[in-house]
Amino acid sequence: MSTQQNSNWQAVLQKIIQPTRERQRLASALGVNTITLTRWARADSRPQRSYLALLVKVVQPQQRAELLNALLAAYPDMQDKLLEETAESIPSSFFRHVLQERASINEILRRHHLSTMIMNEVLHLLDPNLLGMAVTAALCMPPVNGKILSLREQGGRGTAPWTADLEHKAIFLGLNSLAGHVVQSGRADSIIDVREEHYIPAFAYPEHLEVSAAAAPIWLEGKIAGCLLAASTQRAHFTQNRIDLLSNFANLYTLALSPGDFYEHRLVQLRYIPQPPHQDAYLSSFRQRVTRLMAEAGRLGKALSSAEAELCAWQEIEEQLIRIGPELDDAEL
Repeated sequence: MSTQQNSNWQAVLQKIIQPTRERQRLASALGVNTITLTRWARADSRPQRSYLALLVKVVQPQQRAELLNALLAAYPDMQDKLLEETAESIPSSFFRHVLQERASINEILRRHHLSTMIMNEVLHLLDPNLLGMAVTAALCMPPVNGKILSLREQGGRGTAPWTADLEHKAIFLGLNSLAGHVVQSGRADSIIDVREEHYIPAFAYPEHLEVSAAAAPIWLEGKIAGCLLAASTQRAHFTQNRIDLLSNFANLYTLALSPGDFYEHRLVQLRYIPQPPHQDAYLSSFRQRVTRLMAEAGRLGKALSSAEAELCAWQEIEEQLIRIGPELDDAEL
């Protein structure tokens, strides 16, 4: 091991333990005293390798990726210990839990409750080291003239640097996205590095935090509802094992949906949707649109529920985004 490699992870550790409170917290979590922790950071002594694996788990989530990458460079033979292996399957206990909740929760609350449960478990199994992951459901918009033209993100969960609740990040996705590609083809797929990909279009979040991504279609009885979409801060994070797990979660996600959420796959004819930054002005007007639609219905003496008004508002936004098509994105080229 070179001195440069050795000093790199120790420099990261020095930065992490600079605050006294954090130094004390880490020392307690590791079962050592603060002097020992300081000696490791100064290269005055070398920790046992078991401590290094534990150290990765107990640092703050936002500091974990930098420390882990530095340790992997210094100790390449420790990769298996430093990177906790992804589970090969969803635990049977989680299946039981979902089925119990499915049987006891009323229809109004079912989608939000079960989708949150499932997405949290996706994060737990696919991002065990909390390196940074987001997961969302990109579901089909209702057909227009017999054609499904776009997807809309509905709900989402994340680990740092994303926020835990991604409900407010909902955007429209079209053929020019990984989610759209997967729903159009009906097959799970992934992207090793979105910064290098030129063949499978990808974008999931306007902050551009994602480096790799994967999506798996949500099928039921030969009909499709959309896909489960995941993004990671790590390059090439979605191994075949993780893609298979995501596909299993997509199958489980059907329990959160209603039969009316699924459509014949032949109806999927997605259109180009402008990238997220160009959607902001339209998405921010959603509540005003709902209010306007309900007021207009009231003046005409028509009954319009809030759910119906919301759907109409989303359809208005979808129509406008499709109409402007690639024009705004092309303007930046």
